[in-house]
Amino acid sequence: MDKTKLSRKEKEKLRHKEEILKAALSLFSSKGFHNVSMQDIANKSEFGVGTLYNFFRSKEQLFVELMKACIEKISQLLIPILDSNQEEKKKLSEFIHVHVDIIENNIEFIKLYISQYGTTASTNLMLKEISIDLKTTVAVKLESVIKAGIQKQRFRQHVHPEIVALSLRATVEAFSLESSEHFDKAKVKEGLSKIERFFLNSLLRKETGSDD
Repeated sequence: MDKTKLSRKEKEKLRHKEEILKAALSLFSSKGFHNVSMQDIANKSEFGVGTLYNFFRSKEQLFVELMKACIEKISQLLIPILDSNQEEKKKLSEFIHVHVDIIENNIEFIKLYISQYGTTASTNLMLKEISIDLKTTVAVKLESVIKAGIQKQRFRQHVHPEIVALSLRATVEAFSLESSEHFDKAKVKEGLSKIERFFLNSLLRKETGSDD
């Protein structure tokens, strides 16, 4: 949304909505979705509960919009890297290392994601539906980067682009989820560097040109 084109009243309304979502994220991540009421969110955000229902018809809709906003925030960091004109090795390195910022700036969202994903609750289904688009998009774009590297003879010819892309995405995601529990920036950087070395060493052609 282009905030510069909004009227003062529209900007104020958007700011109120963002404050409500921020309060909801804090409560959901610390107490769990089912242990938080709309009244709790109203109290935390310092708005009347009626104001919340002006923005969201239910707690479930609020949850969906919150998840979409958080996932879009992450998407805006990942997709431009993979769509850039940089050399393929550089794209993969930046894709891996940007997760330092993703983890550090989205601790509450990641904790909420972990608490809801894999449960039998309705929120699990909603979360899977919301997150699948980004996961699929990232995997497809990673695969395209790897294919381009192979075509330019920068990567080994006999690697399987789809499998490597899915493996890299899943590895970085799992590492991010695990690292969010007790975030240590230095350890996260070290861990991501190891992931980078592992995948790039598997992909890069030897200087002799051999694919072995």
